[in-house]
Amino acid sequence: MDIDVLEASVEKLHEVFERTDIEMEWKKVEQKLNEAKYSPGDVRPLADCIFSLLLAARSEGFSVKAVLAELEKVAQANLEYRWKQMEDGTYQHVD
Repeated sequence: MDIDVLEASVEKLHEVFERTDIEMEWKKVEQKLNEAKYSPGDVRPLADCIFSLLLAARSEGFSVKAVLAELEKVAQANLEYRWKQMEDGTYQHVD
């Protein structure tokens, strides 16, 4: 994966789009997740969701590299946590 391409694309769209704030990207993510739900086997809607999250982060002043660095920390922490299934079927980490 070329992070510089991601960074350049996020920067370009952040400049081109009139609005790339969290609220707008939330709507896009919701639409794309719904699309993914009804398009099993198509990874594109999920990739579009990730891209929208990167745009939302950019609107808050975070670079792609900063988001990916934090994602790596989250992934490492997830490896170390113990997980408990909650009554609603979701999982929560227990220290």
